[in-house]
Amino acid sequence: MPRSDPHDPSAADPSAETGRPEVDLSRLRLDTYSGEQLYRQLYRMLRAAILSGDIAEGEAIPSENQLRDQFGIARTTVRNAMSLLVSEGLVRQIRGRGTIVSHRPVSHSIWNFGSFTELARRQGQRPVTRTLEHQVRDGELHLVRARGLANGEAVTWLNVDKSWLSLELYPGIESYDFAAQSLYDVLRRDYGRHPMRSELLLTVVPPSEQLKEVFATAPDVPGYLCASGDVLDGNDRLVERTSIVYSPAVQMKFATRWGRNMAQLPTEQSAGEHR
Repeated sequence: MPRSDPHDPSAADPSAETGRPEVDLSRLRLDTYSGEQLYRQLYRMLRAAILSGDIAEGEAIPSENQLRDQFGIARTTVRNAMSLLVSEGLVRQIRGRGTIVSHRPVSHSIWNFGSFTELARRQGQRPVTRTLEHQVRDGELHLVRARGLANGEAVTWLNVDKSWLSLELYPGIESYDFAAQSLYDVLRRDYGRHPMRSELLLTVVPPSEQLKEVFATAPDVPGYLCASGDVLDGNDRLVERTSIVYSPAVQMKFATRWGRNMAQLPTEQSAGEHR
């Protein structure tokens, strides 16, 4: 086998062949004591790196072997994390090139997503919560609540939210009455978990009998907007998995922040010259 030439820069720098700097994920750590599965932790970390632009469109994610060695995890764990990224369309697996980022990051915010109780109180309104399900299964509290605003004796139901809360992270949480208490107040006060941000996927869900009953909508409503994903604290630790279905009466507003490089795109006139 020929020996590497110490004067050849590509021998010391594995990125020299591609001309791009090697992606540095050395700061990332998996928490083996967390109640969250390791493949989901790895998926979230890689997903955050892609969405933030730390791993740019067209760049390769570190190989399966590199991720396995860095985190000391099984190959199956890496593959499960990659399959989630592929299913979301964030990466493509290309033979001979590896796993390539296929997402161009754009920052979106859903206005007023956060604690429903806190939002209603800030607006001087009285929040009302009705518990639809409160069950422990598979090591988690599965909580389903209808959330609305009271106007005298009448209640306008605005969303149905589901929460999956790890009993390992939150021992005893199943004993709380979340029709009477704010979930996020309890997580902050009693468990030291402070929700700071969310990563959500918007979809449309079919009109189940439960949703039609809560929202009192006409039978021909084709579906409801649903935001589902993870709520994280300031250290990117999982707070809860959530799914929120909104009433047709709720208006969603979005704010989009474009990167500075967008200012350098061609104007409409100059773009037309290249058609």
